[in-house]
Amino acid sequence: MSLTVTQRPSTTISGNTSRWNAVKNPIVYRMTRKDFNITAVADSGGALQITVNANLTTLTAAQGSPVLVGAKIWVVTDNGIYNGLYTVVSVTNVANSVVTFGAGTFVSAATTGFINLSQRTGYYVSLGLYNAADVLLHTLRYSPDRQGLLLMDVSGILINLISPDNVADYVAGFILNNETTAYLQFYIRHLEVWTLSAESVVNDTSNRFFADYGARQIGELYGGNLAEYVAYENATPLANFLTRFTRPVIFRDFPFSLSILISDNVSTNSNFRVEYFDAAGITISNNVVTKAANAGRLLRFSPKDALAIPANAVTAQIRYEKTGIVVLSQTITCAIADPCSNPILLYWRNSLGGDAFWLFDYNQQYSYRYNNGRKAKRYVLFAQNLTDNEYDSISELSTLGEVYEPSITELTTAINKSQERVGAQVYMMDATGKKIGVIVIPTEFSTMTKLSRNKLQIVIELPEIY
Repeated sequence: MSLTVTQRPSTTISGNTSRWNAVKNPIVYRMTRKDFNITAVADSGGALQITVNANLTTLTAAQGSPVLVGAKIWVVTDNGIYNGLYTVVSVTNVANSVVTFGAGTFVSAATTGFINLSQRTGYYVSLGLYNAADVLLHTLRYSPDRQGLLLMDVSGILINLISPDNVADYVAGFILNNETTAYLQFYIRHLEVWTLSAESVVNDTSNRFFADYGARQIGELYGGNLAEYVAYENATPLANFLTRFTRPVIFRDFPFSLSILISDNVSTNSNFRVEYFDAAGITISNNVVTKAANAGRLLRFSPKDALAIPANAVTAQIRYEKTGIVVLSQTITCAIADPCSNPILLYWRNSLGGDAFWLFDYNQQYSYRYNNGRKAKRYVLFAQNLTDNEYDSISELSTLGEVYEPSITELTTAINKSQERVGAQVYMMDATGKKIGVIVIPTEFSTMTKLSRNKLQIVIELPEIY
């Protein structure tokens, strides 16, 4: 009895295995049911004759019962010559049974393959999904197609177990945060089941993978895998940060952070380095966060708390490295800007699962919305002089999420009286990092391709006021 796993949710990049997957894409296991292996294929007077690695005539009821004349067997050869259901006309009672099928069934020679027995009625695979603590998350049931192929997508379960929320404590301040709510390590155990079966659970604990609260676009080189965003022990390739901004902006005195994925193969202690530069490009100061064992994590780093931004700093460079000053990530350059009047900072988790910030300043328009007996403040936020990359990155704020109001059965202080949204969570932050969850009213953004700079506006709504 055998169930062969032919695909797991990982990919290879420059010789490294990336086990990180975007949970908003399919996270797929493929398996093939192979009851017994074929060791030889022969021509018996025009009839297909195969040899298998078991005595099929002495199978117990738990194994599927003996194969008799007239039984139906699905035959698949590795070279693709045979892939169909055949009727048994004879079977030998030996350690390696020789099975002959009906006249005219032989096509051409083959070497190896497998068979599946039709007398194993009610066949299915029970799949258990487990987390890093070996706790069962969910049980799924799959039935293979006629040739024994199974495709199992576990993303629908995993997406409900991780969160887009920002749980970092910006008020107390932090340097490094392992975002345990935004990703999940998982593995599977599987069991073949059929009428009267007595199989044992196969534990795939040696093959553990990660789901990140992100998404990949159709046509990406590595599909739903985040291979380019993972830091590997040998630094090949250098990891990208989980940001859509090519040149993020750090707004002075306001929260800012970057996120990165760490491969489970990083055995050397590792962490972030930040370096500040003046207008002439001369280093002012730098800081290296204490190296630690960070394998298999989604890390959030805040340079503001690691080292106060110098007054004359205009840029900051951030990278991820391991002990011995071996750089594991790209070196990303961040602009440092002073906010204008009336600043409103928005935070959201971008489509890669990383942090994103933008400070809307200078001028906003606000009003109060009155609807169905409720009152809420609504802001129209403006951003101007944006590059194409900034425009596209900020546009992620407007999603296809649906705005809805939870029903209120009895008005008490325990009732959630604010609106909610199906989609990404967005926060409005002050300079200390205090967060207020807001609704982004879906808006259609547009610009012109020949513009060197762009502008857009965002409409947000705060919780209900009483």
